[in-house]
Amino acid sequence: MIVLLLVGIACAGGGYYIFYLKPKQDAELASQMETAEEPTKPLNIVKEKPQPPKPPVTDYYVSPERLGVRESPDHSAFVESVVYRGDKLHVLEKKDGWGRISAYYVYEEGGPEVAEWVPMDALLEVAPTITKDERRETVSSYIEDSDDFKAHFEMFVKKTDQLLKEKTCTPEDFEETKGWMRSLTFNERDVYFVYCGGLKQANKIYLDIRSGEIFYR
Repeated sequence: MIVLLLVGIACAGGGYYIFYLKPKQDAELASQMETAEEPTKPLNIVKEKPQPPKPPVTDYYVSPERLGVRESPDHSAFVESVVYRGDKLHVLEKKDGWGRISAYYVYEEGGPEVAEWVPMDALLEVAPTITKDERRETVSSYIEDSDDFKAHFEMFVKKTDQLLKEKTCTPEDFEETKGWMRSLTFNERDVYFVYCGGLKQANKIYLDIRSGEIFYR
């Protein structure tokens, strides 16, 4: 009886292995082999598009408080005019560390071509930050030879800065007349004047130093 029982158990175990466990193992092995044999898909390599070159910088800002504009790219060349800190300049040509900011022109027939040049190392690509104190100091330097400058310093600086920002006057206007000049034609008013844009009566700008009024005649 015991022998028959053992034989039955052995047959049942063999059947379990043959009909269930082995087919399952074979299926798993076949699945693993199929996975291993699958060809590896190549990675999609995305090529970066070449960036277009940046356009050359042509607009610059003056860095020093004053900068001489010369008729040729040479520090010893004649100074045509003066530009000031924060002024925006358009550079047409760069040559040996200099920037040309005007067209070429000829003073006389058969003479050499000249243009307006500034040193590139005196220019900035970004407008400089000018503090209130720096602005005040710069403006006062234009008019420090005004009549009664110390007595009316605050009003002179305030109105000069106003005329500059409105582009009614330029720094050269104030430097040419050495600032505000006292007028002797007004008996009951303290009036000073400056010429902006020329030396004619129409270019004469008056300032009532007491009220701060700017007027023309």
